[in-house]
This record gives sequence, C-alpha cells and structure tokens, in this order.
Amino acid sequence: MDTIPYGLLTLQKQPVPLKDISVSVHVKGILADVTATLLYKNELQDPLEAVFVFPMDDEAAVYNFEALIDGKTITAEIKEKDIARQVYDDAISSGQQAFLLEEDVMSDVFSCTVGNLPPEKEAAVSISYVIQLSLEADQALRFVLPAVLNPRYTPADCPSKSVIGNIPRDNADDLTYMLHLSLKVEGAQEIQSIKSNCELTDIVYNANMKTSAQISLKEGHKFDIDVEILIYYQDPCLPYALVEKGKPEAAEGTIMSEPMVMLNMYPEMGSGEENTHQDFIFVVDRSGSMQSNVSRASQQSRIATAKDTLVLLLKSLRVGCLFNIYGFGNSFTSFFKSSVEYNQESMDSALEKLKNFEADLGGTEILKPLKDIFSKSVKTGYHRQVFLLTDGEVNNTANVIEEVKNHATTHRFFTLGIGEGASTSLIKGMAKASHGKYEFITGKDRMQKKVLKCLKLAYQPSATNISLEWKVPSAVEPLVVPRVPEVVFHQQRTVIYAQLKELENSDTEETQAVLKYSCGEKKYQCVLDFTLTAEDSDSQSIHYMAAKAIIKDGEGTSEGVVPKDDIDRITKISIESNVISPYTAYTAVHKDSKEPVRGPMVQQIIPLYNSTLFCGSPGENLREYNLDCSSRLYLREYNLDCSTRQYLREYNLDLKKVEETKQIPVRGKSSSKKKKGGCFPIKLPKLGSFRVSKKAESKKVKEDHQDDTKELEDEGLTETKILKEEAIIESKIQKEECQIEPKADKEKSQKGSKKGKEKSQTDSKKVKEKCLIAEPTNKEDQVMTLIGLQKADGSWIVDEVLAEIFNSTTQEILTSLPCEEAEPAVWSTLLSLIWLHTYGAKIKSDWELLASKAVSWLNTNAAGVDFGELIIVGNNFLKTEVKQSTLGL
Repeated sequence: MDTIPYGLLTLQKQPVPLKDISVSVHVKGILADVTATLLYKNELQDPLEAVFVFPMDDEAAVYNFEALIDGKTITAEIKEKDIARQVYDDAISSGQQAFLLEEDVMSDVFSCTVGNLPPEKEAAVSISYVIQLSLEADQALRFVLPAVLNPRYTPADCPSKSVIGNIPRDNADDLTYMLHLSLKVEGAQEIQSIKSNCELTDIVYNANMKTSAQISLKEGHKFDIDVEILIYYQDPCLPYALVEKGKPEAAEGTIMSEPMVMLNMYPEMGSGEENTHQDFIFVVDRSGSMQSNVSRASQQSRIATAKDTLVLLLKSLRVGCLFNIYGFGNSFTSFFKSSVEYNQESMDSALEKLKNFEADLGGTEILKPLKDIFSKSVKTGYHRQVFLLTDGEVNNTANVIEEVKNHATTHRFFTLGIGEGASTSLIKGMAKASHGKYEFITGKDRMQKKVLKCLKLAYQPSATNISLEWKVPSAVEPLVVPRVPEVVFHQQRTVIYAQLKELENSDTEETQAVLKYSCGEKKYQCVLDFTLTAEDSDSQSIHYMAAKAIIKDGEGTSEGVVPKDDIDRITKISIESNVISPYTAYTAVHKDSKEPVRGPMVQQIIPLYNSTLFCGSPGENLREYNLDCSSRLYLREYNLDCSTRQYLREYNLDLKKVEETKQIPVRGKSSSKKKKGGCFPIKLPKLGSFRVSKKAESKKVKEDHQDDTKELEDEGLTETKILKEEAIIESKIQKEECQIEPKADKEKSQKGSKKGKEKSQTDSKKVKEKCLIAEPTNKEDQVMTLIGLQKADGSWIVDEVLAEIFNSTTQEILTSLPCEEAEPAVWSTLLSLIWLHTYGAKIKSDWELLASKAVSWLNTNAAGVDFGELIIVGNNFLKTEVKQSTLGL
C-alpha cells in the first residue's frame, strides 16, 4: 500500500476512478446525520486500488461503512486498526475485492481505500456519520461538508507522517466527479430560511408545516469548495432535551444498550460583568499560506483581514489591561519583550509596528511562539487570554494541543481558523484543551465579527464550581458521559450527554436537570424541564455522539503518551458503538466473487481541489513548504504557471538545470507520444523577468532586487540568512512601489488644488497613515477610519479626518458645541457614537466593544452634562435620529 508521488496523476492525465459523490443529510435539532456515497469505476486495463483522502470535522462520529458490488451490499466490520489492515492485505493478496476506512494521524482526515477493483467494473462505498451543528453569531445552525484539504506544514522535528502530503491537486475544471446533495430538516420549531454558499433548489415544506423541509444542491456542482448550509430556526437558542432509546440488540451494560439523553442548555451569568484585569496575547499566523484570500468569495487576503481585525482588537481593549502581539512562521516575532500596559503610547506603538505585518515568515511552526508565551509569568491578579488567528495548516497538531493542555490553568485560548481547509482538529483541540472558545471564518464570514465575539467572552469572569443535579424518578440513574462540562460561557450553548440507566422500569414523568455554577461571589443555575419519554425512532445519533465524546476525552494529545489501559478502553467503546477511533478501522471483503482478481494492481490517489497553493507570490508559497534556497530564489525570477510550480515544488528540482534543458523530468510514462524520455517541455522567460510594477519608475526596484539576490548567492549565505534577506527585499519592493505616483496624476492633482486645501489633505493623510486605515471609499470604510481615530481611553478628538467623515470642518464642529460645560473631546466623542449607530449599524459587532468603552469614558469625564440636550443638537448637526437609550447614556 505504498503511495505514489504527489502530482503524477494530474500531470499524466490518467483516468480518475472516483466518478460521483452523493450525500444525504438529515438534520434534527442541532444534530445532522449524514450518509455519503462514493461511486468508483476502473477505466484502466489492470485491477485498481483507489485511495480517496478527505477532510471531516474533528468531532464527527463515523458509525457505518458499506460497499455495494454487483448489486450486493457488504457491511464493513470495525476492528483494531492493525487487525483491520491485515484483513485488507490478506484479501488483496488472495485476489479478493476489499475495502478499508481509517482515520489519519490527524483526527480530521480520513482515507477510504477500494482494492482489487477489476477493469471496467464499478463499486460504491457509503460512509455514515453524525455531527453537531455549530451556532453562528447570527443564530444560524451551520452545516459544512468539507471539500478542501490543504497541505499542512510539518516541522523538521515532527515524527508524525500524514497521508495529506501524497494527495494530487487538480484545478476545478479537471475534477471528474460531481457532488449531489439533498437535505432534510426536521424539528419542533418553525424553519425560517435555509441559505448556502452554493446554489440550492427552492425549499419545499412538508404537509404545509414549516417544521419540516427539504432542499438540494442544484445539479452540476463540482466539489471544489466547502459546502456550507445555514439553517435559521424561529428560536435557535431554545433549551430542550431529547431522549433516545437504547439499541435492543446491544449487549447489556454497553453504551448502546441504555437510553441516552442530550441536554441543550444556554447558561446566564448576568450581563455587564467584565473583568478588565486581563493579559491579552494576540498570536497571528504569518506563514506564506496567509497570503491567500480568505475565500474565493473574498477579495482580501487572510493576512490583510487579520491586520484589520488586530486594529479592532486594539481599539476594543480597556485601559488597565496588558497586551502583546506575536507573529509566527518558521520563526516568530513579538511587538514587546513581554506584555505591556494598554495606554495611548503602547497602542500607538503597536499600530505602527502593525504596518509591517505581512505573510513573510515561511512555514507554520506554532510551538515556538507558544513556548515563549508560556515561559513568561502572568502578573499577579491577571488572567492570560491567548487569541490565535491561523489557517491551521500544521502537521504536528497533537504536540501543540499537548503543550496547550499543560498550561491550561494559566492560559485560556480563543482560536480562530481562517479559510477553507483549516484544521478542525487543531482549532477545536486547542480551545477545548484550555477551556476556551473556537470559531471558523470561511466564505463571506467577517473575521472581525467572530473575533470580537470571542473578546466579549474573554472579558467575562470564568465560571467555577460547575455541577449538574437531577430530579428524576428514584429508580433512574443518570450518568453523564464523558463528564460534566469544565467551562460554560454566558448565553453560549452547552451540550451534555447522559445515560439513563433503569429508565425502562420507571415512569416517564416530568424530570429536571439543573446546571449550577459560580461566577466570582455570585451563584447561578440553569434549569431545564423535560419528560423521559423517548422518541419513537430507530435513530442512534445521540448514542453515537456520546460515544465520540468519550473517545475524544480519552485520546492522548501526543504520540506515545496514551496509557495502554486508556487505549484498550477507547478501543472497547469504539467497537461496542461502531464509532471509529484512532485505534480502530473498518474493513470489508467481497467473499462471494466467483473468480479472484488477477494481474498487478495499480494504485491511484484521487485528486482534491487545489485551493490555496500558490495564491500568493511564488517566493512566499515555496518557503511555506520548505524548498531549498536556490529553488526559491530562482522561482522568484520566473513567472511559472501554477501546474509547473506545483510539480517543481514537490520534487525539489534543481531549477538551474531546468533552465538549461527547458524540460522538467516526470516520473513514469509520458501522457503524450511526442514527449519521450519522461519529460514535458516548458517555456521559461529570460533571466531577470521578475514581476514588478508596470510603472516606469519601478525599473530601479527590479534592478536592486536582482543585485541583492545575486549577492546572496555569491556569498553562499545559509538558508536562514537568505530567508531573512528575502523578507527585507520584498518589504523594500512593496514600500518603494507604494511611493511611486504616476506623473500625470501628480500634475493633475497639483494643478487643481489650493494651498489651504493642500495643508488639510496633508494633515489628513498623516493621521490616516498613523491609524493604519486605508482611504475610505464607502460607509464601511469610513467606519473603519473612525475606529482608527479612537484614543486608547475611548474618546475621540476633533481633527480634519473626523471632520471629513462628518462631511464638515473642524471649525464647524467646535462652533456647534451647545454648552460650555462640555469639553470638545466630549462633543466629538458623542458625535462619533451617534454617527456609528447611524451609518455603522450593519457591522455593529465590529465596534460594539469600543463604543462601550467610549460610553464609560463619557460617564466619567462629562459629569453634570445634560446628554439629552447634546444628543438633540448632535442629531441636528449630523442629520440623524439616534435616541439616548440607544447610546446607553
């Protein structure tokens, strides 16, 4: 079962055996039961072994695997992983058709293998799993069918070997398989709407009831993006409990034999309580892959979005807290040696440093900055909150989670996965290991909205003394699996699973579950009333999710640290529940075949969509995946097409030889009779055709870059030094290009301007550059500019940029001040709040925290001022209609 080289299938254009994917999704409440059927056909002349590697949510409970051959369904058996592999290999050796499904070393990646598929024959495999739907910021339940599986960076000292590195990558036009998806939604609540990032058919409600509906993807969908479906219920945050019957044929005493209840609760902690004694550490991925766009629906790169988000985070902090900012790649940097107090000086310093924040640090080695953070003590009386923004493309996930878990008592992580293909195992694992919270930013999601949602949670005091009490019939014994939650957040969903032993011998009377917890000196409880009547259904979804929770709870986070007793316990639960684990796998053998399959078996790995590779500059992306220095520097000079770069990257070829021969060697037979010798020709531009600005003034930048590159090569610098010099060169190019202004535009600007206006524009430009905000082009951009002007204490002062946003002048703002008691800063701060509530309402989540800071500043610094009168005058000045109660004054 050795794998073939990456890229061979796509370059040779051999037939891809996967022909079709059909998915049916049944959503009930917050759970989705999914069955995916994959149809394979061998179009070669030899028996085939087809391998399909695919992403899956880290918390998905895979509970069934079947194969359909010659009209017969073969249900796979779950076994210990080594035994399952041996069964598969023995069947292949004896000429039988066999199937294998196993979890990769990263728990959010699976591989499905179809072995000994005869020529011109078809076979279909079905995989069934259950997943809990996430609750989005807009209260939608989100279902995701992942299609994108990004290559993941592997540090040199990481022992883990994943199948991901061997997957071929195709462009969307080259994928030969289509996706068909149907969705059925059922629940006790009315379904308001169903939306998706893909084209859907019209929604069909069943029997004139809006509590049940069906919808499908439109035909012709190529599986080149994650399919996201948002389901909007009338009241998505309604607490409820669901009781499920045990499995009659399950052995007594196993997890599947007893009834199971799922509690869906939303704890309250009292609004307005904030703990400002926090030490915030913002850790941002600066690897090459962060140069890619957030999604194909977005025109902004991940790193640019992260920078905008950091501005909002800095503006939303409170005076008195501590903060620091880290950037990481192959190496890491920090803005300050240790956390500094948040004030005007430190905020201005951070904003200035943020200007040079780019995706220019190579690979994704996250352990180094984490260990540096953990090595620094936390100030007495403060709590450290770590915010991680990353696209999650790492291969040493287990080691990272283990390190986080070891420091969970002093460091709480809020993790944000950016873009399609972010590792759910890493993002969820780090948050859960430290009792924090996670979010994913994909499609048209606004990163700022989700990050600031996490910041609100970070300000909340931590809940302690969490316990669960039951009021049930005396004969019933509730048993929480795997354990009572160790963390709860204000108005955030908390899901608890519990076995109900001896339920069959009891009355199904009213029952009560009470979640108790403390917050500071205050005590709270969340009460849920429900009945013990089990649903009349054969579904075992709740049991499968409970089993998966036990498996995840018992998994080790680093290789070799899981005691044998824990492995045995997980394996036992996995086999009893039929839910796959890291130590088990499914295998099926077609034993009824009349004749054994003869001939040498050819292996093919099914290509996935090539999503994020080479979305940035060639140098950035090559550094991301550890190419040698000569290859990186050479490709910076050559504008190679994507497929060529992709192939060169994998084989780490000597590109100087490629230039001489004008050919690239290909392993295996050529796909064209005219191309002999295992090579395909490419056209290389002449040396020195490095891509720079088309402006005439940029010629010097290009020549300087070439001279610098030549000096590096002549001096024989090490790879580390070259990496640093490359970053300096790139920064130099970007800065010099930004300073170039077309001559015609410059003359036109000078001709039509007046001296007074020139000074105003110059001052305005200086302020905007300091605020790190681009020239505003619409109201949303103006909101970001206004946010950039806010001071660390929460106030705004009168200046030219503020006046421009208000479509006024500084003199007009000052003369409109209605009372002498109010200082100019009070007036400008109040006007800014009124303007935000009027023109920034659509992105209120971006500025809600900093507006709260501004209100606190006003209440402290404007004692005795009649806000009612000021607001009336402010509305007249800005031509708005904002009420005093809306502002919170």
